[in-house]
Amino acid sequence: MQLSWSDEDEAFRRDLRAFLDEHCPPEARRGKDFMGEGVDGVPDWARAWQATLFDHGWMIPAYPPELGGRHATPTQTLLYLEELADQGIVRSVHFGGYAIVGPSLLEFGDEAQRALAPAAIRGDTVWCVGMSEPDAGSDLAALATRAVDDGDSFVVTGQKVWTSYAPFADMCFCYVRTDPEAPKHKGISVLLIDMASPGIEVRPLRHITGAVEFAEVFFDDVVVPKANLVGERNNGWRITMGSLAHERGGLWVEGVFGAHRALDGLIALAR
Repeated sequence: MQLSWSDEDEAFRRDLRAFLDEHCPPEARRGKDFMGEGVDGVPDWARAWQATLFDHGWMIPAYPPELGGRHATPTQTLLYLEELADQGIVRSVHFGGYAIVGPSLLEFGDEAQRALAPAAIRGDTVWCVGMSEPDAGSDLAALATRAVDDGDSFVVTGQKVWTSYAPFADMCFCYVRTDPEAPKHKGISVLLIDMASPGIEVRPLRHITGAVEFAEVFFDDVVVPKANLVGERNNGWRITMGSLAHERGGLWVEGVFGAHRALDGLIALAR
């Protein structure tokens, strides 16, 4: 079945293409080969590109302008993702900030935490997401990183692994266990942890290509203010499912369009 687009949708696509033609840097068309060989952080071109997308309403088009969007419809969002995939353009070199952390703060955070979302989406603050552990991968609820109540703070001890962007992140959206006696899905909470806090050690994991994106992160009695608790204590599994839904909701679309682009390229090569 061939869908036909409305006049408004076609105008949306023309505006997007004109914007990309004028503003997209050549580096953003290199797919995901952008991390280089060091751990120095996000390249200047990538910071500028993400900020440009945000400021022009093209970072997350469905959002309002103050969050980097333009109130796009679901159909227009699909057109947007299709166009980026067709042209091989990346929006950001740190996916977690705009796809997981920003939306999760908007959905689950208090007023002060929601105020952090624009910087996460624009890329002004680089976030990593502390999920996987040596014994908690696909079974994320088996996580063992502890956050012990200490008056006005939590004291965090434990280890995360395969933590994307940790070598250069400013903040960590971290899943911790606050009640070790509760059933494993019931004793989880989410904390916002400053990566410059004393007691944090980041050990980069280098790809076979030499690139650095993932890391092990060790927490040794890291003090985190209770104001940095997202949502209710011990109700973090709900946030976990919500944050993953935000991530997967965009990934599947980008994956399908990316596969179509790859297939078209193979067909052209075969001919």
